[in-house]
Parts: sequence; C-alpha cells; structure tokens
Amino acid sequence: MLVAHFCYGDNMTVIKEGSHVALDFNLKFDDGVQVDSNDGLEPVEFVQGDGILLDVIEGVLMGKEAGDSFSVTVPPEQGYGYADPNKVIEIPLSDVPAEARMAGGVMTAIDEFGEQHVVMVVDVLDKVATVDFNHPYSGRTLCYDISVISVK
Repeated sequence: MLVAHFCYGDNMTVIKEGSHVALDFNLKFDDGVQVDSNDGLEPVEFVQGDGILLDVIEGVLMGKEAGDSFSVTVPPEQGYGYADPNKVIEIPLSDVPAEARMAGGVMTAIDEFGEQHVVMVVDVLDKVATVDFNHPYSGRTLCYDISVISVK
C-alpha cells in the first residue's frame, strides 16, 4: 500500500493554490478571429492563484494535471466586462505619440493609479484624438484552448 501511495504521488501532481504551472494556450474570439497564442514560444508560466489569469480560467485549472488539454469559453461578464462608453474620450492630439495618430493606432496610457494600459485611437480630427480606454477584449466572448505542460 505504501508503494501504491508513493507511485500515485509521483505520477499525479494536480494544480492547486500555489502550484507553479506552465501551459500553452490559443485564444480566439467567438467569431473565430485569432487574438493571442504562445504557439511556437515558451510555455506561459505562473503561480496558480496569483491573479495573472482570469478567475474563471484559474477555477477551471484547479485539479488539472500535466498533459490535460481543454477548452474554456469565457463570456464578457466573466472576462473583461462590457465596454463603457464613458471610457471613450477625446484628448489633445499632442498627447498621442506620432506613430499612433490614426484610427486603429495603439498607445500606452497611465491611469490615476500609475498602472499602464494599452489603449486604442478610434478617430483623429483636427487637433483632437478620440481614444478608447476600454480593455480591447471588453464585450467579447473569449474561447481558450489550453494545454497544461507542467505542474510543480
């Protein structure tokens, strides 16, 4: 019985709070548009429960082990929420870096807490840029394909 317990412990390390996890992922919107992936890159490494991943993803990861592959569909209310029209504002064009001064331009903005956010320029007119400070995935259903590479 001791031998069986020893083998079980060696062969099955499940993800729990504080586990060091490495995974591969592919992210698409529900319309099939590819959004992000680490395909061809190093696995993504994190500590389970550190808040880097969406809560729903961390929840699904609990109890999984190396070799497990699965898909998760995340609706906006469990992901990045819905777009807030009050977060689309006009700013002086002079505050926008030259390379982002066009519709679709991307730049980094710092909020009142000192945190950096990637924001998108929606429109440029005369000396004013309309900038969307919503998360780029807000209002979108996210479809993840995840493969657990290792658990320690």
